[in-house]
Amino acid sequence: MISTLPATAPVEMVMPQVPQMWMFILNWALVLVVLGFALSYWRKRGSSIGIWLVLGGALTTLNEPIVDVLGKCWFPAIDSRVLFKAWGVSVPAYMVPVYAWYVGGQAFLSYRLFKEGITRRGVFKLYAVYAVVNLFLEIPGLNLPVPMYSYYGNQPLLLFRFPMWWIFCNALMPMMIAAVVFRGEPLLQGVRRVFIVPLAWMTAAATNGLIAAPVWVALNAESSSLAWTHLAAAVSFGMGLMVCYGLGAAVGSDAGQVLSRREMAVAA
Repeated sequence: MISTLPATAPVEMVMPQVPQMWMFILNWALVLVVLGFALSYWRKRGSSIGIWLVLGGALTTLNEPIVDVLGKCWFPAIDSRVLFKAWGVSVPAYMVPVYAWYVGGQAFLSYRLFKEGITRRGVFKLYAVYAVVNLFLEIPGLNLPVPMYSYYGNQPLLLFRFPMWWIFCNALMPMMIAAVVFRGEPLLQGVRRVFIVPLAWMTAAATNGLIAAPVWVALNAESSSLAWTHLAAAVSFGMGLMVCYGLGAAVGSDAGQVLSRREMAVAA
């Protein structure tokens, strides 16, 4: 279902109280489930990485006002249980558990899959799965009788009020974090495990910049139009596929075999 959005931030929005409460409760419940798996992994494998990834995911909440200003997303300030406010954006408290499980929890799952061995094709499948999860996370809150938040401006690729270009970077954030930890694990031993937390924050911010920049520019340009933002979304999608391909080459269990075949072909 395609819909239109307001041209400017809908500052008059009011946060609905019951959905806000359930958003807080349900997402913390998901965090507890993820922490249960992380503790089980620590007990069985002697690795606390899952715990640090969940904490790192929670810290990436600090990126929310940045991407909201650039990507034109608005959370109501009225009646909201605000965690903090920056650049005019009121970030609700329930975003902490959302980031903890969506970014941190899925980063932990990705790390385990990378550790067990995943093919390059499997990396692309994981990208698709996380994109679908993002859709189910976003769409309900946008389509309540009183929405919990809103996007505005000439947003491309609208589906039930959700601009689907956001999934291009959102779905890659946990995968990128997991890849950094997976490849940097020899340097992240002992007390240095704590560095996973700021690494997650930095990697999430970098992933947004890598993929979302074309749409950010198109959305905020003086000559912004749906034609330009849709073109920018297509570019961002291509950049997301490029990053996903690079991830497959970095963590894919079959990447070395493909490289060897190509080297043999060149030599021949």
